[in-house]
Amino acid sequence: MEEILSFLNHWWREGRVRESLAKEYKRECFNELADLLSKRQAIVICGLRRVGKSTLMYQLIQHLIENGSKPANIVYFSFDKKIGEIKEVLDAYSGITEKDYEKERIFVFLDEVYKLKDWHGKLKLLYDALPDVKFVLSGSASLKIEKEARRDLTGRAFYVEVKPLSFKEFFELKFKTKLENTKIWEEKLKSNFPIFLRRAFPEIIDFEPERVADYIKDLVLDKILFSDFPSTFERVDINLLQILTEIFLSQPGMYLNVDSLSKDLKKSKNDLLMHIRLLELGYIIRIVKNYRGSSLSASRKLRRVYPYHPSLIQGMINEVEEPKIAECFVRSHLDADFYWRKEGKEVDFVYDKMPFEVKYKDNIQRQDLNNLLEFMSTFKVKAGYLISKNKSGELRIDDKTIKILPIWHFALEKPGKGSMKQRNS
Repeated sequence: MEEILSFLNHWWREGRVRESLAKEYKRECFNELADLLSKRQAIVICGLRRVGKSTLMYQLIQHLIENGSKPANIVYFSFDKKIGEIKEVLDAYSGITEKDYEKERIFVFLDEVYKLKDWHGKLKLLYDALPDVKFVLSGSASLKIEKEARRDLTGRAFYVEVKPLSFKEFFELKFKTKLENTKIWEEKLKSNFPIFLRRAFPEIIDFEPERVADYIKDLVLDKILFSDFPSTFERVDINLLQILTEIFLSQPGMYLNVDSLSKDLKKSKNDLLMHIRLLELGYIIRIVKNYRGSSLSASRKLRRVYPYHPSLIQGMINEVEEPKIAECFVRSHLDADFYWRKEGKEVDFVYDKMPFEVKYKDNIQRQDLNNLLEFMSTFKVKAGYLISKNKSGELRIDDKTIKILPIWHFALEKPGKGSMKQRNS
């Protein structure tokens, strides 16, 4: 343990984190995480594999050093390297640095912590016993929604989900410039958006197309399916996980018919539901429910399944139609939990009580608006969105306003936090 710790914590000797690890470009969530370092609660960083969680941890360590923390008061350990107890890590750290973690202000970064059995229970005990120790944890499985973690860490942790690159982050990384005026870069934004949809991971923005698919398959999907799940959960059927992943990634937005899947795959419904739940935990898919006016009354019937992000699709599937990939991106960007369907009428997504319809084309006709208008009349909503390929504009019909946004422009919005919400307030 001491040898691994000494190797991983080179800043004890060098006084700073190496630039190859604490990269210069900082994700949009960095400031939120940095602000949380001063709070008593632990920070739990969740997210899909390869989105940059470890890089964020190294950047936070460097941030602490630059703001006056002693390098020897910061310890990093990855459970990807070795499985050990958190207490064992702390004791080995004290043995090397001669720091008394029971009395000094110490920052403890634990990467891929979900691989440690009962990590949340063990963290709870240490958190309560060590008020001067700040824990920062990361994991690829969805730590936030595990029942045990929720129960054990109530009031003891802040959760931050790190998503694949936003379009803005992708553009800034690729062209090494701050995107402050979209008008200046409009043509380059349009031409690079289809590339972004397939490369929303920091390491692959400049990869050759054939290498992108291999990267996503080998380092994201296969790692989750064949390594993370079997080592973390019991009674996992890897073959079933792979089959379900292929089905869901090849048909973005498909209706989830468990009875039909059970019959076709010759698996019990309970078995299917458990493995579908695992795919949600691993950030491979998201379930979207039929909206009924509030999240409490959402229908359990007619649920739809989308890839967590369209970039995942090419890791298993060669050809999926562009409109379906665009629809998948809109769900991901909104992080939408709902769509709406009633008596043959359907709206792709409902977010913050507003309807979003995806029409990946530029020839927008009156009939393309009908379902949006039906939703707006049913729920007495005055604003809705139609996401097009490149067309923009605003239509007023009676007392209703439909904003038409090109998908690349929509990708630069921040739903619920910025201009979208302000426009409709």
